[in-house]
Amino acid sequence: MNRIKTIIDLKGTCQSVVKWRLTDACNYRCSYCLRSCTSQQSQDISLAQQDYKIALESAPDIARIINEMPGKVKLDLIGGEVSLFDLHTILDIIFKITGNKLFRVNITTNMSGSVEYYNDLCNLVYSYGSQLGITCSFHSEFISLENFMSKFKNIKSPTHQQGIRAELVSTKDNQELVNKFIEICEAEGFNYFVERDLTAAPEEKETLRVASSKKKTNRYKVITHIGDEMLFATRNEVISGELADYKGYLNFLGYYCSRDYDFVYIEKNYQIGRQGEGNCKNRQLVSNYHPLKEPKICQHHGCTLCGHISVSRDKEDLI
Repeated sequence: MNRIKTIIDLKGTCQSVVKWRLTDACNYRCSYCLRSCTSQQSQDISLAQQDYKIALESAPDIARIINEMPGKVKLDLIGGEVSLFDLHTILDIIFKITGNKLFRVNITTNMSGSVEYYNDLCNLVYSYGSQLGITCSFHSEFISLENFMSKFKNIKSPTHQQGIRAELVSTKDNQELVNKFIEICEAEGFNYFVERDLTAAPEEKETLRVASSKKKTNRYKVITHIGDEMLFATRNEVISGELADYKGYLNFLGYYCSRDYDFVYIEKNYQIGRQGEGNCKNRQLVSNYHPLKEPKICQHHGCTLCGHISVSRDKEDLI
């Protein structure tokens, strides 16, 4: 196998991304949930009340981080379940961080909130000067496909519907439902995405159907040490395909990495950053965190490319 020299994330309208995990609390207990596998506290609804306070207290520092990042910034609000935060709390958080640098806000939700909740959120975020994207995840263990589609159809964006999409995890037990989900989305003209169950065994993943309403475009460009180029549409294709030579991870020890430079991951009131700069084994308060001024050398043994991340032997490729 050729050695990897560079992986570049071919970004869209935003140069930088802040992914903020507001809470681990969730009112669903999905069998394929990755968070339940990685966090003992995941899915504990009682956490939501304390997370409200943490998020509001952290918001001014999130605003400062956004202003320190290069270019226009997209903010992803994730959980747990974001809609466990009432509308006024979410708006208080967004109001504290809006500004010229913030181009777009995205939330991911299991659609357990009311249609009015999501419509009011769309309209009010737009009134603050930002676009709102909503990823609505369908979980058949807790809601029927008919009820989910009925709610999804009635969510309206003041700009356009392309910012609202339906999402489904393709598992070994739901392939018939996946086909029905895709059929309805295609018939209604819904924006949708179906991805494989990442907890499935490697041999099972190949049998799971994936699909997207958008024309498949290549997001990651991989360049080898001899100049060969490969293009991949998704992060999963990179980490689970022919490049996955390290137990499903990619070994980038000694490479430059853009994480914490143009991509910041915030977990509750802590920043999960890089080794030597505050990595997942060395957390620091958001108030003490500043985005890197330039990409730094990775000191970790492997990378999942978890988000909008680029790596390269040459720092100049990432600036």
